[in-house]
Amino acid sequence: MQDIASTIIETAGHLFLKYGIRSISMDDIAHELSISKKTIYHCFKDKNEIVCITSKRFLDSQKLKFDNIEKESDNAIQRLYKTTLHAREIFEKMNPSILFDIKKYYKDAWKLYLDYERNVMYESMIRTLEEGIEEGLFRSDIDVRILATLRSEEVKLAFDRDIFPDDSFNFQDVQFQLLEHFFYGIVTEEGYALLIKYKKNIVTNEQI
Repeated sequence: MQDIASTIIETAGHLFLKYGIRSISMDDIAHELSISKKTIYHCFKDKNEIVCITSKRFLDSQKLKFDNIEKESDNAIQRLYKTTLHAREIFEKMNPSILFDIKKYYKDAWKLYLDYERNVMYESMIRTLEEGIEEGLFRSDIDVRILATLRSEEVKLAFDRDIFPDDSFNFQDVQFQLLEHFFYGIVTEEGYALLIKYKKNIVTNEQI
C-alpha cells in the first residue's frame, strides 16, 4: 500500500505542476493511474491531504537544490543567477495558476509555502545579500531585510495573473526581468561587471 500511495503522490504532483491544482480532480488522478478513486481514498483522506504532501515534497526538493547551489557558488551574484536559472527550469514545467490555487483553495498547503518563504527563501536571501556586501559586489548601504522581503514578494508577484496575464506575458521572462531589475539596484561597479559577464554567458549558453 505504501508503494501505491507513493505512486499516487508522484502522479498527482506531476499533474498539478502541468495543469494547475484546482483543475485536477481525484477522478483525473485515478484515471491517470488506471485505478479506482476508492483506492486513492483508502490511502489519503481527501485532495487537500494530497496537495499538502505534494507541496511539501516539492518544497523540500527545492530547498535541497538551493542549499547545494549555495555551497557550490563562488560569489553572491553567481548564486542568485544559478538559483534563478534553476527556478526558470522549474517554471517552464509549472502551470502559473498553482500559487493562486494554493492561496485561494488550499490553506494548509499555503501555510507550508509561507513557512518556506520565511524560513528558506528569506533567510537564504539575507545570507546572499550579506555575503555580497562583504565581497564588495553589493552596495554596503542597502537594508538586507527590506530587500530580502522585496525579492520574496517579487517571486509571488510574477504568479499574479491579474498583473501579468498569460496572454500578454511569458511567465519565465517576467521572473527573470524582475531579478535583473533587482540586481541593478544593488550591485557595485565590480558587481555590475560580474553581472554583465554572467549575463553574456547565459546568452551564449556558457557555464556561469
